Amino acid sequence: MRSFATVGAHRLAVLSFGTLLVAVAAMPSAMADPASRPAATRLSFQRQPLATIPPGTQIENQSPPGWSNLLSFVRVQLTGGDVASISDTVRYYAEFFNLAMLANTQQGPDGRFVLDKVAIGFSMAIKGKNTVITPDTESELGGNLSLIGRGVLEGNVASLKRIEQVARTSHSMLVDAPAVFLIGGEHREMIVRHYIWVFPKNGNVGTLVWLIDPSPRGAPAGPGMKLADTTAQLLPPNMHEDRVMDVDADKFSVFGIPAKDAFASVELPQGRPFEMQESMQRIAVERTYTAGTFEELTAAVAHMLTQAK
Repeated sequence: MRSFATVGAHRLAVLSFGTLLVAVAAMPSAMADPASRPAATRLSFQRQPLATIPPGTQIENQSPPGWSNLLSFVRVQLTGGDVASISDTVRYYAEFFNLAMLANTQQGPDGRFVLDKVAIGFSMAIKGKNTVITPDTESELGGNLSLIGRGVLEGNVASLKRIEQVARTSHSMLVDAPAVFLIGGEHREMIVRHYIWVFPKNGNVGTLVWLIDPSPRGAPAGPGMKLADTTAQLLPPNMHEDRVMDVDADKFSVFGIPAKDAFASVELPQGRPFEMQESMQRIAVERTYTAGTFEELTAAVAHMLTQAK
């Protein structure tokens, strides 16, 4: 699964990586700064569904009005595994919808930026523009989906309810997105954990992702999770990704209907890789966080990014 961007976005990504690495050292102090204490609505350590992007929002190469940052725009490509065994209809609708994640920052009277919100949604091309839709709005927005298309969209939108905000402060947010991955030749459900943060001084937004195994094989029964990979990826801004998916023909019914794990990502979104240090590995897999453990995670992220060569 190789990510790509336009030439302009690629140059921006290269420049922004440098900016992120210079500014990230301020992350722990930003959380502790009394002048930037978060409002009650921007401080939460309870898991809750991530907000969704309003239907009708049009997403191009940059963030749409009302949003400061396009974090990611994902297009699915079924190119691995048993692709030849699936019907043209299944492949068409599996690749038809796009997944977008947006963020918005706000600048306060003191000139410092806070992370206002992060949201996610599915889009489709309507009159040449990628437009966020839901089953209730696609028709009025001009989607004109078939019965099959509406069924696929309903399943996609229902899956968004499983994407959760794990914790947040005024400057950062942790998001868990369940997803099926090809692991050891099998399609298994994993969690893509996103650490999203804004730099208070300049409003730049960073996104770091890593892969968690929620049900590690051979582990004692219980709620424990573990890292599926100790490499995290720092994603470029305005990331446009062609997500390569593996197809497992055994996951289809006799009528050719795919199970929820019939398609699997082959790797994490690719950006700049960073190897997690032991302190990061330990704190990166908590199911829930307190103010103290979340600040510990923030410090571990900052240390990992600034110490890497």
